[in-house]
Amino acid sequence: MSVHANRWLCLTTLLLMSAAKADNTQESDPIWLGIKNSFSLPIEELLIKPSDNEWKNALDGVSVRASYTHPLSKTTVTTATGAQGEPSTNDSIQVGLQYSPLSYWFVSTSFFQYLQPDLQKSSDPDFSYSFGYDDWHPYTLSLSYANSGGNSLGGKRPLFKEGTWTLGWKAPLPETIKSLLVTGYGDAMACGTSVSLTPQFKDAVTSQLKHNKSVWTLGCKYNIIDWWYVNFAVLYYPKKEQQQPWNPDYTYGFGYFDWHPGQLSIQYNNYSGNRFSPSERAKGTGKFNNGSISIAWSKSW
Repeated sequence: MSVHANRWLCLTTLLLMSAAKADNTQESDPIWLGIKNSFSLPIEELLIKPSDNEWKNALDGVSVRASYTHPLSKTTVTTATGAQGEPSTNDSIQVGLQYSPLSYWFVSTSFFQYLQPDLQKSSDPDFSYSFGYDDWHPYTLSLSYANSGGNSLGGKRPLFKEGTWTLGWKAPLPETIKSLLVTGYGDAMACGTSVSLTPQFKDAVTSQLKHNKSVWTLGCKYNIIDWWYVNFAVLYYPKKEQQQPWNPDYTYGFGYFDWHPGQLSIQYNNYSGNRFSPSERAKGTGKFNNGSISIAWSKSW
């Protein structure tokens, strides 16, 4: 196991050991309550009308997001496989719809319009979709499915089993670490860990179908002040041969993100094949200019 994998496992173990110190048999324990309340299904909420206006009731739980994404670089690793997950290098406009009918359960879809058709690859989707359960509160579990690689409105679409399932767990920093990293002057930090499974994928080197690609992730987000933030995540592949040329060892981003409806957000993100060893980077990936800038606006009812 690599040094970086050991570091990832140590950090994950530290978070879990800190959580285990609490007495999970006590109903007042936040860790126990978070896990216990995960995947709650309060059916009775479906019978409650939040408004006397039927149109507002019909739109309750619906949100829309519009964004523009600009990749800083127009060159990146490309393959003939059209494999899911390959990064896009095309300016795009995206419109997303999400519906949360109950608690933190959701279903969402996004549509993409590429502004440079000559740069569009077979892996660039016309649309993506996802569904699952995602509670933002600490100590809660999440489970979601997402399918985005190469979905075409008029052509070939990836199979359902080519999408990715992700099980995650959110947690605040242990106090021993928090005291070292958080100043207390308006800043905050939270972390989470997850494991993802893709039942079927196409290998970029052999062009063959492979199965059960798994990725473990540990990530943290540091809110500097107000809605300004930086984030960083480390990824570990239990089977190293499953890691594709563009699959990163780590990701990072920063910007201004205000989740309130009607607010603008601007963010920089980099997922493009970042490797701890520069010699392992695929051509056109892993550098700052291989990231992208996005501007987004959202509205919910």
